[in-house]
Amino acid sequence: MSEIFSSVESFAASVMDTDTLLSLWPLWRKSIFCFAAILAFRYLYRVCVIHIAGYLRNRYKYAYIDDFCRAFNHPIQSFLWILALYSFIVLSPLDTLSQNPAIDKILRSFLVICIIWGVYNLCDAGRGLIAHFVKQSRDKREITERENELHRKYNETISIMISTIGHGLCIMLGIAMVAREWNYDITAFVASLGIGAMALALAAKDSLANIFGSMVILMERPFGKGDWIMANNIEGIVERISFRSTCIRTFYQELVYIPNSLLSNTPITNYTERKKYRIEYNLGVLYSTSRAQLEKVCQELRQLCVRLDEIENGGIDINFFEFGDSALNIHIVCYAATDNRSEYLKIREKFNLNVMKVLEENGVGYAFPSQSIYFETPIPASVAEDKDKHA
Repeated sequence: MSEIFSSVESFAASVMDTDTLLSLWPLWRKSIFCFAAILAFRYLYRVCVIHIAGYLRNRYKYAYIDDFCRAFNHPIQSFLWILALYSFIVLSPLDTLSQNPAIDKILRSFLVICIIWGVYNLCDAGRGLIAHFVKQSRDKREITERENELHRKYNETISIMISTIGHGLCIMLGIAMVAREWNYDITAFVASLGIGAMALALAAKDSLANIFGSMVILMERPFGKGDWIMANNIEGIVERISFRSTCIRTFYQELVYIPNSLLSNTPITNYTERKKYRIEYNLGVLYSTSRAQLEKVCQELRQLCVRLDEIENGGIDINFFEFGDSALNIHIVCYAATDNRSEYLKIREKFNLNVMKVLEENGVGYAFPSQSIYFETPIPASVAEDKDKHA
């Protein structure tokens, strides 16, 4: 490198007068023209690429063409600058510079760097494309607005994860390729990376299991942020999903962190995904209720479920179920047409009040658990009188 700098200094000192410049013009003409031609091509590229991207976007209705053009725009322009300087040096009459092997290595290194730079930017620009492919891979069924928003968040998370992995691979590949251009032996380096990766995998197997668990959760989408779930005997609202764990806020306002490796291998109940609430219980009436009253009560309860707009017409089962220990049990099954718990509680309250109204209109009483005790030997009168006094 010292020889190169000394050659440049001696050349600069020899070209200070006009006669010398005119005499050197035939020698430098080719290098200057080539340098100017590449810079002109760089300017045309910078102007044309914007118009081409706009034309393709309008023609094919593809929203990510601008991102892809911008990803390689600066790397290509930078490489054209380097190529112009390289052509100027190689075609110059300075043998020390033009024939130096380091010049070719510098050009190839910059070419590798610019390509890796473009691919690195492409990982960011390709997030929209990745999210588009993930969106196309899901079920082709109609979804609600909430589900659509949830899928959008999942797609963004997956695309960011893939983009981050792509960034790491680009950096490692770029370092290896540049080192190879300068004749560095990277075999030992790659082997050490493999051994280090194996040791890291053994030491951090739990962390890696959590990362893969988070990927399973993001791909399967069993729940999302804000969902009411129960998993591993923990019930609450999902507040955050990270690479290591999922944060759940219980109804006692406790914050519980569950490892994703555990969540990916345990049953999960998502109450938020419930489309309707089931109303089911046994209604006990007195044994003194006649058969005609019981039939009429069951019939009016069925009509009540059909009449109420808050109750779905499908899945209504109301029947005299069994002779209980202290009541005649009417089994009631129906569904509240809501997915909101607060609305469900209001609908259930309204339904129960209407059930009470039906029983009151038919003169049917409610039964409650009771026991009757019969004595084989009559109770003495004195004991009975004493019992009445204490009562």
